[in-house]
Amino acid sequence: MRRSVRYLVSHVTASVVVKMKEVRRMHFSIHYLSYLPSLVLLVAISLGLYTRWEATEEVFILVVALGGLFVFAIAAALHYYFSMEYFSESLSHLWFGCLLGMMAFTENESFRYDEKEEVMNILLMTSVGLSFFWAMLERTCNYVKYTSKLLTNSELMETAGFATATILLGQKWADVCFLSVAFALGLIAIRKKALLAIPNLSVFLALSIAVFFPALRKTINPYAASCFAGRLCAAPLLDIYFSNLTTVERWHWYIFQSKHAKRLIILIIVVVDITFMAFSGMIVQRFQELFFVIPGFVIFGILWVCFHIVFIVTCWVFTRKLNECVLVYKAYGEDTKNMTRIMASKGVRHFSQISERLALCTIFSTCMLAAVSWQATNTMFFAFLFIVLPVEITIHGLLHDLGKSVGGTCIGYAMVAPSNSYSPEGDVILLPSNALQEYMSQSTDILNSMQRFFTHHLIETFGCDYSTSGLTLESVESKLKALFERQTSDGPRFDSYVVYYSGHMHPGGDLALSGTASLKLDTLLDWWRETNGDAGSRLILILDTDNAHHWVRQVRKLDGVYIAIQSYQRSKRDDPELGPGVQVGEFTKEWVAYNCSEDVGTNWAAEGRTLKAVYAVSRCWTDFHFHSPSEDDVTQHWDSNFPRMTRPLVRVATWCQGGEVELLCCCDWLFKCMKRKKMLWLPPVVLNTGHGFKLVRTKA
Repeated sequence: MRRSVRYLVSHVTASVVVKMKEVRRMHFSIHYLSYLPSLVLLVAISLGLYTRWEATEEVFILVVALGGLFVFAIAAALHYYFSMEYFSESLSHLWFGCLLGMMAFTENESFRYDEKEEVMNILLMTSVGLSFFWAMLERTCNYVKYTSKLLTNSELMETAGFATATILLGQKWADVCFLSVAFALGLIAIRKKALLAIPNLSVFLALSIAVFFPALRKTINPYAASCFAGRLCAAPLLDIYFSNLTTVERWHWYIFQSKHAKRLIILIIVVVDITFMAFSGMIVQRFQELFFVIPGFVIFGILWVCFHIVFIVTCWVFTRKLNECVLVYKAYGEDTKNMTRIMASKGVRHFSQISERLALCTIFSTCMLAAVSWQATNTMFFAFLFIVLPVEITIHGLLHDLGKSVGGTCIGYAMVAPSNSYSPEGDVILLPSNALQEYMSQSTDILNSMQRFFTHHLIETFGCDYSTSGLTLESVESKLKALFERQTSDGPRFDSYVVYYSGHMHPGGDLALSGTASLKLDTLLDWWRETNGDAGSRLILILDTDNAHHWVRQVRKLDGVYIAIQSYQRSKRDDPELGPGVQVGEFTKEWVAYNCSEDVGTNWAAEGRTLKAVYAVSRCWTDFHFHSPSEDDVTQHWDSNFPRMTRPLVRVATWCQGGEVELLCCCDWLFKCMKRKKMLWLPPVVLNTGHGFKLVRTKA
């Protein structure tokens, strides 16, 4: 029997090892497919060089061919003998881009329809197809490691090589260089998953074929230019679907740049905008019908300048907010670092939603200025138009993504009442003096736990109060009303208000305060409605107390107010066989550990637990959404950041609803109804609040 078991174990282990070797061998074999598109491209370029040398007998072409062989030989030696893969790939892709540019810009009617030229064109398109195939295979097999880089090494080098080859065009070389920059910026917008990136690139490619290249008045090989663009577009387009990076991970490279680097980028944007405006102004010199051109250019030019001033100021303030988030991120320990939560606590979501509208208005003003100053023969105007647009679209995409992914703002307040016992009539009975120190120590532990909870989830702390003489109704009322009236530094109310209470509760369901005072749920809700009004904020109650089931039942019946409650209930009461009962603060410690430590796997459904988690939400809880900027919010934001003379632009920014159209708004009531029924009939075991912490319940 032992031999059989030993044989089975050894056989299974050997099978697993063999399979692992096969997988590694397959990965090694598949990796060789990555060289196939480049190999086909090399054959096509070699054939094209031979065709051009055969037709023109220029020594320059022969020198380029020999130089290419020398460069590729050096790249191979660096890769295989010196293990300098990065430098080798950079050199190869730089030369590939340069040779592709040469194929595109040395087209001649004498060999345009030559058989060898047609074979080269077929091979170029084959290389594009193989590039798409390899990119798809690489992502399907999970061989890609996604990073936050703006461009990959191959994209950057091939674009630089293609731009270098423009010297063959003579006077128009700078125009094509800037067009290459515009193409690279379009790829960056797609890689960052900007909302308008694909429409921008599509229009750019279509107009380049229809307008830009004919304006050069030089024969261009469309297959070589298409091969250059197609090879570089494959990976970014597929990454729109396959990339699993979050918004912060995708923009990590930019977010963690120094403040000086961010400001330098903004200054470069200003220079590019001024240059584009200068080329747009050339319409006055080129058009004879000045009566029609000048008024349109002046009107839309002034509008463009106003919106771009606002846009630059917005970018400046936004970088300042990002720098604050980075400083907070570096100050936190490794176990509590979370950039998304830091951004939420700093109000980045609210700022992004307002600024997204301003960015969209800026894009619209650029398009309108380009329309009234369109110059089909001015290639520099065309190039700078599509340099400005991707930059604005990329920034708009960043603001849009942050407005969607970053959580809302949250503020919290904790109250810890002294550990007293209560008679059935509700009168307070003081504890024996020998137990006072023990309960004070427990209260201190509870306060520390809540401080840790607020700090970990970057919840703004309104206070953590503990009084040895008890909490009076007057102090609780003043403190809670002040909490409910609190607003963010940007102006709007917090999205969520967290109130924690640890202490005793009367058997009838009222919070026990000092003396004979008590606090009813209805009273608390009256204070909340008085201050919250129609703001749409939500209230989250966390109760570490017995008899909380009264409030849980009442919360389930509430409607018209966003409120949730988290508490516990004992599985068996007063059972001596289970040992000592639930200690004060025990639920708080477990719940805080569950929400603050990823390695703490609290099993709320384990058998024999003396307390079970329970939560409840009001009927309209599922209708809640984080605060969206209103017209007043936009106006207040404008007054605090921009000159008063730009006040009329507020109406335009308010009219532009963040670049999105709610196509299914007529069915909104149906979705709300379905969400409510789902929460009523199938409430989740774990309910995510959107602030990083969760409400939990023990399965029945």
